[in-house]
Amino acid sequence: MTSNAPQLSIAIPALNESSIIVGTISQIQEWMDNNLPHISYEIVIVNDGSTDAMPSILAKLCKTNTRLRVLHHPTNYGRGRAIRTAMAGTQSDFFIALDADLSYTPDHIGLLLTPLLNGVADLTLASPYCPGGYVENVPAFRAWLSRFGNKILAHSFQNHYYTSTCVVRGYTRKLIDHLELVSSAKDLHLEVIYKTELLGFSIVEVPSRLVWRDRKRGRTSKGLLDKIVNNSLIKMRKAIFSHVIFNFLAKPKLLFLGPIFILLGLSFAGATTLLIALIRNLLHATNESFFSIARTTLIQGELTLTLTISSLILLLVCTIFLFLASQAKKYFEESYILAARSNYRMKTILHTLEDKR
Repeated sequence: MTSNAPQLSIAIPALNESSIIVGTISQIQEWMDNNLPHISYEIVIVNDGSTDAMPSILAKLCKTNTRLRVLHHPTNYGRGRAIRTAMAGTQSDFFIALDADLSYTPDHIGLLLTPLLNGVADLTLASPYCPGGYVENVPAFRAWLSRFGNKILAHSFQNHYYTSTCVVRGYTRKLIDHLELVSSAKDLHLEVIYKTELLGFSIVEVPSRLVWRDRKRGRTSKGLLDKIVNNSLIKMRKAIFSHVIFNFLAKPKLLFLGPIFILLGLSFAGATTLLIALIRNLLHATNESFFSIARTTLIQGELTLTLTISSLILLLVCTIFLFLASQAKKYFEESYILAARSNYRMKTILHTLEDKR
């Protein structure tokens, strides 16, 4: 192994995975040694507050496995925080995140790493939903829910991505040093894409194979209450809610344009109805004045008038909120870009000073 070999950190957030963690580490090492012998690598397990035997198992492994490093959380902080901990605790040229159960097999390391090594991408996304990828052994409703959610989330970004919620990704060190991340849960995956685009880095989706290895995963055969509690919608409710909120924050128009068009249509329909009624009354009038006829028309169409005025008021409110939300988004993006660039320059200066010591 030459000193000039590319350095790779393979990060795995793990919670209570004592039954599989040894096999996961072994499979990754075997694949790396057989397929990428020219890459200098480490495996970084982030113990996200496990309460089973996993911490002690990892402690024993670290004594004999020089490739393995373990970072600990005192309690369960969430997948996003675990990824951030791994990023902060490594300095390799490249960084790849995998899931603990290897639903994406170790050969995805090579698929994600190649565009990074070739300078084609700064961020690579494992994508089972893009052309060439596929999903296997995942309950049908869970797979449909994930695919449908990713189609909606695709509208949150500058470019269309088939899969934006997967943890399995590859990063360059330059991208990691630029990113300033705050999310602790699964919405970190969305934050990463959003901010990567803001900073002008390149993203490439890699066709991938998502294969759940446990056929019983996500399924129950117990009573009705257990089935309800373990329903995909119930189990994923927090992630779904945070993703919906992100979708609207990233693209405010998705929240406001629908109501604006509906209210605009109601206002137009109401005004048209009143105008037609006024013209009809004018045509049938004899000696009444215009103002008298107009007053009678408005009294007869009191409900229509009320709905029309209410729609116009709500239309104005929604338009104002859309403008304010769009301005706030623009201000945030400009501030984030400036802050990220400043922080990166500061990191570069500090590293230069440390190298000179």
